[in-house]
Amino acid sequence: MANINTANVDSLVATATKTAVSVISAALDEDFNEQQLRELLEAELGVTIKEQVEQKQLLRKLQLAELDILVEVDKVCRKHNLRYYVVGGTLIGAVRHGGFIPWDDDIDISMPRPDFDKLMKIAKDELPEDLFMQTKGTDKGCYFYYAKLRRTGTYFGENKFEHTTLHKGIFIDIFPLDYVPDSPTLQKFFFKAFTCLIGMICSKSKTGEPLYKNSKMPFIWFFRIVQAILPKSFMLWMRVVLGKLANKMSQKNYLASLSGFHGFPQEVAPAKWWGDGVDIEFEGHTFRAPSEYHTLLTHMFGDYMELPPVNKRVCHSVNKDKIIFSGCTMEDYQPKIRRKHSHNYSVTKYVVEALYPAPETETK
Repeated sequence: MANINTANVDSLVATATKTAVSVISAALDEDFNEQQLRELLEAELGVTIKEQVEQKQLLRKLQLAELDILVEVDKVCRKHNLRYYVVGGTLIGAVRHGGFIPWDDDIDISMPRPDFDKLMKIAKDELPEDLFMQTKGTDKGCYFYYAKLRRTGTYFGENKFEHTTLHKGIFIDIFPLDYVPDSPTLQKFFFKAFTCLIGMICSKSKTGEPLYKNSKMPFIWFFRIVQAILPKSFMLWMRVVLGKLANKMSQKNYLASLSGFHGFPQEVAPAKWWGDGVDIEFEGHTFRAPSEYHTLLTHMFGDYMELPPVNKRVCHSVNKDKIIFSGCTMEDYQPKIRRKHSHNYSVTKYVVEALYPAPETETK
């Protein structure tokens, strides 16, 4: 068992059971004796468990690479007295596990807008040279309302960005927190408006269509027409204007991550819950968390201390063929595929073509 101590026991048991049932079922139709069946099971399980262990080790290496980036951010924020907070799964991991959720593959932090804006200005001078602050102002084609801090020389291939010219290094996400009005109706309006703009921007960039999924056709066609008429630059400008308008209409009582993945109302919380922040332990380091992080996490996730079912403990992004920890150049970030929209409006679906297809081998 010493050779598999990095593997998740529940995952191993589930995988072993599934594989054993599959093999035994197949064996029922074959003339196997007991020894042959045992050898077949051992061979199949050995390969499967080895793959599980390698996946776990790769995930851990990715987590530590992301942790190194967070350590650098913490240094700069403490030096310049900038507020930041670990959030989402990173915060749950800190509270529940003292580090990463074992199957989590990213790090998220949030910053109040003034602190976020200042970090964007000083990042190039204050952070190590191999760290690149990716925003729509620093990377052509980038449309995020938030920022990604990436390590140059590494590669983290995400399917939705494979066709772009974006920097694709290993990263952490940095989300701005904006003030929003006290009225739940106005809060919902701003989130709806952001969702529409983000949907059209993503669709125009061929990186996803959250706006159209499960929508009715009149709604889809209306926004298709608007999207076709308006340039992406105008949509990006409108998104900034909406953020500023939300702040201007606010009474400074509520903060929201307008670009957050959970939407309204989970991404809206009283400003006092965030506060100046408190220290929290994460992977042997001390980082900053919201002042009332228990209340905030309960608001967003409910009983966050309860572990999800085994089949929900899934890491979707770790692929050994798409993660490189050193030696990459800017050429490696160039697009390798072309995405054409399939015009399937009810789901996110694309026609993908290889830009540099492998040469066909001659058959004799």
